[in-house]
Amino acid sequence: MKEAQLIENDFTASWIHEIKTPLTAMKLIIDTQSNPDISKIETEWLRIHLLVERQLYMTRLPALESDYVLERLSVQRLAIEEIHELAPWCMEKNLAVNIEGNDAAVVTDRKWCRFIIRQILTNAIKYSPSDTSLTFRTAVTEQENIYLDIIDEGPGIQPHDLPRIFDKGFTGGNGRIHNAATGLGLYLAQTVAAKIGITLQVHSSQSQGTTMRLTFTDSNAFETVRRGQADHIPL
Repeated sequence: MKEAQLIENDFTASWIHEIKTPLTAMKLIIDTQSNPDISKIETEWLRIHLLVERQLYMTRLPALESDYVLERLSVQRLAIEEIHELAPWCMEKNLAVNIEGNDAAVVTDRKWCRFIIRQILTNAIKYSPSDTSLTFRTAVTEQENIYLDIIDEGPGIQPHDLPRIFDKGFTGGNGRIHNAATGLGLYLAQTVAAKIGITLQVHSSQSQGTTMRLTFTDSNAFETVRRGQADHIPL
């Protein structure tokens, strides 16, 4: 069974790398166009790109423990990098983006941490009405834990859906209404977060938006196991 899974993962990874070549060519063509309608094509390209990238990360997930590089990183910079990645989609919906709070540094893996933020931000953009705002808020608690809140002004999550939002395959009421959910994004975000010592929490009220909180604790299993490496990371 394990061998069959490895073969399937290898096949999927190979397919993804093959399809990324024409996607890259398409992006180069899009970037050279000045037609006003090209922005709609770019947004659709971005959605395909995100789905392909997510599938690639899914194939890498079983080997995450051997695929990390610890760095001391700015939390706000991680968020800004993902905002830039998803900018065409934000522009299509005319979403304002706000960065609030004092920045802070955390020891984490850039690639996998950005993957978590991307899953949350993708959901926030998807369900946000046009002409609203997305807010990224950072702070340090009295316990010296660092958190990043990602706040949208979308429809919110129904109370009976909240306990299940991290379940694999669960799309919830909003996903069924919009017919736009796979039930994988938050499940993958939670799975990766648990592996690298980030806590995910959600606060949401129907019709009042959703806040997803990433908490980076000063002491967690990810850092404890790898303390020897972390101690050599420059400030």
